Amino acid sequence: MKKTIAAAGALTLALALAACGGETKASDSDGGLTGEPIVLGVQSLDTGPVAYPQNTYGAEAAEWYINNKMGGIGGRPVKLDICSGDGTPETGVKCANDFVAKNAPVVFDAYDGTSMGAMTPILKSAGIPIVGTLAGQAVAEREKYPTSFYFSGPLETSALGMVKILSQLGKKKASLAVTDAPSSHGYVDNLVKPMGEKLGVQVGAVYVKVDNINFQVLASTEMSSKPDVAGVIALPEDGCTGLIRALRQSGYEGTIFAGSCSQFIDELGKDAAGAIVQPRLWVPLSRDHAPAEVQKQLDEFAEAMKAVDYEDEQSARSLYSFAGLINLAKVVQGIDGEITNKAVSTAMQQVKDFPTFLGPKVTCDGEQWPGAPGACSHEGIFFEVQEDGTLKPVNEQGYIDLEPAAVS
Repeated sequence: MKKTIAAAGALTLALALAACGGETKASDSDGGLTGEPIVLGVQSLDTGPVAYPQNTYGAEAAEWYINNKMGGIGGRPVKLDICSGDGTPETGVKCANDFVAKNAPVVFDAYDGTSMGAMTPILKSAGIPIVGTLAGQAVAEREKYPTSFYFSGPLETSALGMVKILSQLGKKKASLAVTDAPSSHGYVDNLVKPMGEKLGVQVGAVYVKVDNINFQVLASTEMSSKPDVAGVIALPEDGCTGLIRALRQSGYEGTIFAGSCSQFIDELGKDAAGAIVQPRLWVPLSRDHAPAEVQKQLDEFAEAMKAVDYEDEQSARSLYSFAGLINLAKVVQGIDGEITNKAVSTAMQQVKDFPTFLGPKVTCDGEQWPGAPGACSHEGIFFEVQEDGTLKPVNEQGYIDLEPAAVS
């Protein structure tokens, strides 16, 4: 069984995947389908110091599911051309140029928050649509419609959702850790803090070099400002776990916000109870509190991850890649004729009230969020960790309207 990749594992993955066009390792991934494969480009930040290999794990599971459970596209197998981002714009440029050279009909953004900024102008110029579950930075989703299509809200969804739910819980002051990168500073300064001020929540960011974290020092730094919320805006899964463990060991009894992290719940047991998490989708740990259709989809995700030997990697990030590619495949299945970049773009523009995999219904008309025409939704979902380790929606109805106009 494959384990979460740490330092040595990241090197292994880097060697296993080519810089672009890496071959999937999933067995029987073509589902026995014949014919010329339909190749979908995928951009995944799965190497380098800020790697999230779970992005690629979920993509590989989606390839297996599309071919084995959905019958591919038009009876033809789907093959993913995965380009591995490493956190540098240079690699992003190379990946984008390779996709253009190969006439990719679409590039799926597997939540690569470091490469898409450099890639977007190149892909836009070539007319290749960018599709994803959510964006790691605002460049693509802010471009002129129809450059990109994201099956959830824009980057502001995370910022507005976080401060809105904290405000609803009566919190006034938060101290939260985030990966130290230029995009993180922009996200905090331009989105999180201004939105927090409008909703009465003061958010202080603690910037972290993720390759060498002293969790006790980080926990002490957050607690020094005496916040009523501590935790994470965005860190790799092991960083979330280490920080939350250190906060509890240091005696912190206030609310913990854990962003989209999930693996800490299993690892920390009861110490995880009460934490608030903000994934974009229904996630595996929410199954006991989810509607029947959602439970069925979560079971399908688990089956696919097991089929490609990543059963233990059912994190939010692997789910984002999996669900987004399933959504994309369903849209592309409706194309009558050749699968080209223009055909995919047209099909995405026609998405209306589309029930997404483990997400809300979305409409990709460029009008769902002010200033972000690439966003297909204006809703969010939030969960509280229960004593038994399950996740219960903070709002009984699950998804709620974030009302972006209120803080625009």
